[in-house]
Amino acid sequence: MHKKRCRNRGHGHDRTLRDYPCGSRIRIKDIAGCPKDRCRLLAMGLTPGTTAEVSANACGSCCLRVRNADIVLGDDLANTVTACPLAEDEGQVA
Repeated sequence: MHKKRCRNRGHGHDRTLRDYPCGSRIRIKDIAGCPKDRCRLLAMGLTPGTTAEVSANACGSCCLRVRNADIVLGDDLANTVTACPLAEDEGQVA
């Protein structure tokens, strides 16, 4: 069994995807969790450094706009992705 990582790892404003409200623009920082889940998320385009926008975040799922695609993650996967908010001057999310 894998131990769950602490949500606040001392990276300033870094939080998991579930912590961002709808409309937030973010940059993916890290993906934790088991190797199978990590590989799946990386294949979907959620790679560190990628910008995204949280389209919806309620009812047990998190919807993201990433690389011109909409991706919906369940709570378990959304909690493995760490992100930080984009500064206002960092441009548009693709």
